[in-house]
Amino acid sequence: MVAEPWKLTREMFLSTEEVGRLLAWLQRQAAGATSDDLGPRVDQVLIEGLLYSGLRNSELCRLTLADTSVGLGQPVFRVSGTPREDRTVWLPQPLDRRVRDYVDQIRPRLERPRRAAGSPVAPDAPLLLNERGRPYERTALYRRVVRILSAAGLADRASVQLLRHTYGYLAYLRTGGNLLFVQRQLGHAHPMVTAVYAEFVDWPGPELADRVAQTTP
Repeated sequence: MVAEPWKLTREMFLSTEEVGRLLAWLQRQAAGATSDDLGPRVDQVLIEGLLYSGLRNSELCRLTLADTSVGLGQPVFRVSGTPREDRTVWLPQPLDRRVRDYVDQIRPRLERPRRAAGSPVAPDAPLLLNERGRPYERTALYRRVVRILSAAGLADRASVQLLRHTYGYLAYLRTGGNLLFVQRQLGHAHPMVTAVYAEFVDWPGPELADRVAQTTP
């Protein structure tokens, strides 16, 4: 017997307009920062990494360089945890480019001690580093995300879960309701959990009904 799924409310995810405003705010912060101030560019990686992958807080913290396209040659995050959580999450190209840019240009400047130019990085090295060169742990990452979202005008809703739910909503909306894709991306155990996002997506009934009877591919 499958338990009744949890309830999703409109306040628990961002609309497409709110997403646009958040990304524009992040871009303005990065554009206005000095070359020595890496914080705003790290903020972009963190927020976009959560927003466009749907990863949980702990999953993002556990990523290594080998779990990205740097190690796998594909635009993905490889999530490892419990057997139920293990999955490959496909990334949109803009996020993959953001991650590669971070690995090439930002992460080397965060490492402590600094690597010599051209020296290899261990594949199992953590992907994300803070400004002290240390890997992120869950509490610190959560606090940083809350701080970023609050500064962007989302203080009353700021959380990592807000970004995960936003991914679920956007993925369902923009894939035409592909429930299996969204379920696998988010790592849900049952499609009934994923189906909560369907309530907030409007579909053109007459058009969809006509598609059922189409006789041509």
